[in-house]
Amino acid sequence: MATSVPHDSQVITGQLGPKYRAILPRAVRDALHVQEGDTLLYLVEGEQVRLTTKRQLAQELYGSLAEDDGHDFTAELLEERRTEMQREKP
Repeated sequence: MATSVPHDSQVITGQLGPKYRAILPRAVRDALHVQEGDTLLYLVEGEQVRLTTKRQLAQELYGSLAEDDGHDFTAELLEERRTEMQREKP
């Protein structure tokens, strides 16, 4: 199976250490904007894994429920949740 690396991608190598721990190279940490203690998400897609953060995934998903007619279900759901939270306050 031949795969190609997109022209706008950068290939960075790293090693697997003791107990299968991976050290993130500085370029990867910088690209993800992460610091020690941050939570990383591993998105497994077949035999490939994409590394991201909760914040970045949320940004990707935000607005993903928008329809072609401009109706944004994400915004609608957020507004409904805000209204529910206001009603739940004592």
